[in-house]
Amino acid sequence: MTNQSPIGLIDSGIGGFTVLRELQQRLPGENLIYLGDSLRMPYGELDNAAIIEYANSDIRFLEERGVKAILLACNTISSLMEQLTAKVPLFSIVEAGCLATMETCKTGEVGLIATRATVNNGAYPRVLRQLTDQVVFVQQGTKTLASVINNYPEEIELLRTHIHLAIDPLIEERDIHVLLLGCTHFPIVRETIAELYPQFTIINPAIKEIDILREKLTAQDAFSGMDAGGKTEIYTTGTQADYKIFCDMVDYLDIRCHSLNQAVLDIDKA
Repeated sequence: MTNQSPIGLIDSGIGGFTVLRELQQRLPGENLIYLGDSLRMPYGELDNAAIIEYANSDIRFLEERGVKAILLACNTISSLMEQLTAKVPLFSIVEAGCLATMETCKTGEVGLIATRATVNNGAYPRVLRQLTDQVVFVQQGTKTLASVINNYPEEIELLRTHIHLAIDPLIEERDIHVLLLGCTHFPIVRETIAELYPQFTIINPAIKEIDILREKLTAQDAFSGMDAGGKTEIYTTGTQADYKIFCDMVDYLDIRCHSLNQAVLDIDKA
């Protein structure tokens, strides 16, 4: 492993592209490998044992390609990070989200929308309690929003409907002004959320996660040392339809991509 070794990212679909895009902008000289396990998307509707099994397979896929660190670009995976097995440093977007929340809001209630698995695992409140007792999350799990964003990112009215289903229960009886996007799919529709709920200050944890990564790599003298020229490889499991979704989202989010390939994980080779 060298300074030129790539940074890995994993998600169960295209949601982690929001982290990838930020990473390309903030660390443009780093080589990146992104794996989206579309075959089993969304992880947020699976039981914990399955999530751990699939996430560990994702990690092994990236480690075989020589990554020097892995960003968990999936809140559901991050909520179970302590139970994952890796040979390289893992970076949790849940921890990043809690730190970003503390920087944004010093006291009171903060709204959190996430997959049901992330909410049920209780990772966000657990991590936040270790950092402060002055801020609490009001959580709302959504079954459908990540899948709708993944499969119908340009169906605006459909997206609006599912955004309302995810957020309206949070504000029915509470005066919430800060909203944490607890799924990496959700920043794809950040502008729509801001339009529908102008009272919110919206937190995207990806920015803080990359700041933490930068600090770690700096401390270990593990940066590529380049200001530009990093290459990005993207892999997806799943069908040809999933592959097309990835191709379309690369264009939609203006992501630099040097290769986009279908992947087979070790759990699918048996």
